[in-house]
Amino acid sequence: MEELQQGAFGPIYTQFESKPKEAMTHLCNVKDGECPKAFYREDVGFVDFVWGKPNDKTTGKGGFGLSHILTDHGDEIKDFNIDPIDFILMIMNFGKLNTEGKKNRIYLEGKEFRLIVTTEWYGKSKQLLLTAFDLRPISRKNPKRAKEMKKAPKR
Repeated sequence: MEELQQGAFGPIYTQFESKPKEAMTHLCNVKDGECPKAFYREDVGFVDFVWGKPNDKTTGKGGFGLSHILTDHGDEIKDFNIDPIDFILMIMNFGKLNTEGKKNRIYLEGKEFRLIVTTEWYGKSKQLLLTAFDLRPISRKNPKRAKEMKKAPKR
């Protein structure tokens, strides 16, 4: 068996080029590494998938990659009653492209969800799936919290 190259994100799995579902499934199984050029879209180009890490439990920040999306936003995705990997691919494939906003970011947006691809990693050119955001108002994504907020006294 050929030894895997190591990169900034761990083992580099090159066998998943242009195989996004297989790449994400593999990363979910091994929980480490990166799959370069796993996804391609004409108006975006190639996007690497990395396992990454979830948000720090203390600060709630610092997460990135597939691990972060599934750990920190997985419940929000499950609200849509679709497999998280299939959901991510749906937004990647059919989301509206938006390049306005923060430098070095590409936004792929559905009506209620946004994926963010970064085009730079620590000063080096690297296009990878970074994070995701639920765009639904709090009343729809967390009705219990919305009710509690309404009951809270105004300052």
